[in-house]
Amino acid sequence: MDPAITWLDSQQAAMEKLLIDWASINTGTYHLAGVQRLADEVDRSFEEIAGSVLRLPLSPHHEINASGEAVEMPVGDALVISRRAESPLQAVLAIHLDTVYPVDSPFQTVTCTDEQIAGPGVADAKGGLVVLLYALLAFERYVEASGDTRLGWRVILNSDEEIGSPCSAELFGRYAAGADFGMVYEPSLPNGDLVGERGGSGNFSIIARGRSAHAGREFDQGRNAVVAAAEVARQLHALNGRWPGATFNVARIDGGSPYNVVPDVAVVRLNIRYPRPELETEISAALAKICGAAGDGITLQQEGQFSAPPKLLSLPQEALLQQFQQCGQSLGIGLEWQRSGGVCDGNRLAALGVPNVDTLGVRGGNIHSTGEYMWRASLAERAKLSASFLITKSRAGN
Repeated sequence: MDPAITWLDSQQAAMEKLLIDWASINTGTYHLAGVQRLADEVDRSFEEIAGSVLRLPLSPHHEINASGEAVEMPVGDALVISRRAESPLQAVLAIHLDTVYPVDSPFQTVTCTDEQIAGPGVADAKGGLVVLLYALLAFERYVEASGDTRLGWRVILNSDEEIGSPCSAELFGRYAAGADFGMVYEPSLPNGDLVGERGGSGNFSIIARGRSAHAGREFDQGRNAVVAAAEVARQLHALNGRWPGATFNVARIDGGSPYNVVPDVAVVRLNIRYPRPELETEISAALAKICGAAGDGITLQQEGQFSAPPKLLSLPQEALLQQFQQCGQSLGIGLEWQRSGGVCDGNRLAALGVPNVDTLGVRGGNIHSTGEYMWRASLAERAKLSASFLITKSRAGN
């Protein structure tokens, strides 16, 4: 085993401390001060190995509010860190800085047991961020000792993944396209397995507008937007089962008025998951049909988009998984892969033609909940897996 890989065993305590420090910073997507503070710390942590660091402001996210109006929601900066852009083999590594826990979340404290660390983002995905950093630190130790410079790398750290990467999608097209392979540091499945393929996802809002009126004096003059939204929600839910593997989750209806006013606006929030890219056309037609069948005095306006296309198990994708499996075997780590209904930036890399493995972060569980945790031993374990893979690819030169 290369000394650069065994070096990681000596870094377990340092990795744990760094994870605790970073997880103690609230980086809910819209908590700009927290996201920017973490970006500062990550920037400093990469100083010794970075060839270049770009700190890139992202455009605000346009969100539809409860009144059906588009509002701008600022998000934090992204980081693009690279080294040896001239090398013949290029890797892109990625993970997000943001978490699902807003600044006012009750889940803010990191706690530790002998085997686990629990806290906001310890698995999703600050544990992965630590693994990514230390895998590259180990790889650069190998490069320095061996003189092997055949592999260059670029790291993309975005700040809006937990809302679907709407502001950073363009960033992946600019800095990831053309890479030979990708490595994304979302948490592994709870048993340590990898994800092989993923469905696609899209978030939509349908705005129902009617006419307000006094509920007692002029009820018949009103056009109730909440009732219209409820009918839209019923029709959207009825789409479940039309396409095998596609789901339509009506997540929320915003709207309403005082008891004595007919409400004139309501917003239906919808998430769609789908297994094949070609379904986007058929699903879009179904949404258009629903929006085109509004009742008298009601208008229906659709906002949103498909944000993460399905990630299919292509031959290059499967070959990459097998290479990771072989590296795992050399380290005594058994790896298999499964399908997941979740999406991540691995979907976006695959859509750019970059085969990638997107669950290279820590082992853990209960993500997106106040019970989120990770296994401490998985920090060094997963860093060794990534470092071993990078060394193997660099030595092979392909």
